[in-house]
Amino acid sequence: MRRAIASAQYREPHHPPLARLEIELHLAQDRAGEALAAVEDALGRFDLRHSPRYARPLVAAGARACVAAITGPAAARDRDLAARARRLLGRLRAQAGQIEAAGPLEQAHRLTFAAEATQAGDLGGAADAEALAAWDAAATAWQRLSQPYPLAYALLGAAGAAMDSGDRDGAADRLACAAPLADRLGAGPLHEQIGSLARRARLSLPAGPAHALRPGVLRLTAREIEVLRLIAAGHSNRDIAAELFISGKTASVHVSNRTS
Repeated sequence: MRRAIASAQYREPHHPPLARLEIELHLAQDRAGEALAAVEDALGRFDLRHSPRYARPLVAAGARACVAAITGPAAARDRDLAARARRLLGRLRAQAGQIEAAGPLEQAHRLTFAAEATQAGDLGGAADAEALAAWDAAATAWQRLSQPYPLAYALLGAAGAAMDSGDRDGAADRLACAAPLADRLGAGPLHEQIGSLARRARLSLPAGPAHALRPGVLRLTAREIEVLRLIAAGHSNRDIAAELFISGKTASVHVSNRTS
């Protein structure tokens, strides 16, 4: 991909998505140092203010790399790596503050970055509750966009924050909603992360896809939670309308959830 972009002489805004993929590849391979290097390289090469559409996902991936370096196994082996990640996170925060977030998609990426950055900050006490609120806000934004993968990822982050704050029931609810989303997508690594957190916390996941969050979780109404459960189960708008005895148009509004 790098060769293709270089040979075609794509303009600068087309390069950040590749940088994001490189960061996420390093993270998937447990190479936190290389992920940080890819973030540092991207910040040095690109003026992210000119391309919010691609810059927002990139800075969110960068924050994720900082989390891995600060809280992951590499941090115990290499204190310099964690210190480097904290400095880099400060640069990412400064960059993120200069990037516009005009539409709902960019807003969702902004909230995801905020959640990642909060998680990478000083942990414990009030910070755990702050991280939970940040992840829930990101999950709500992705649910409104009907984007199941980032929704499942945000629910996983929220579940971890809920566990850190001592809310086992809240963690169980979020994991039980995230698991069928990842399973439906065939997102094996994400599904394994969800299962791993559940096992470490000694929480059981539902055997089937049907699971409902308690009203109030993610600040959704009971009806919106029921729609989310049906989406996770793979139902179409028509199926949801029949299941809930509502019109197809109303079902579509609930699924997109753009009016709330």
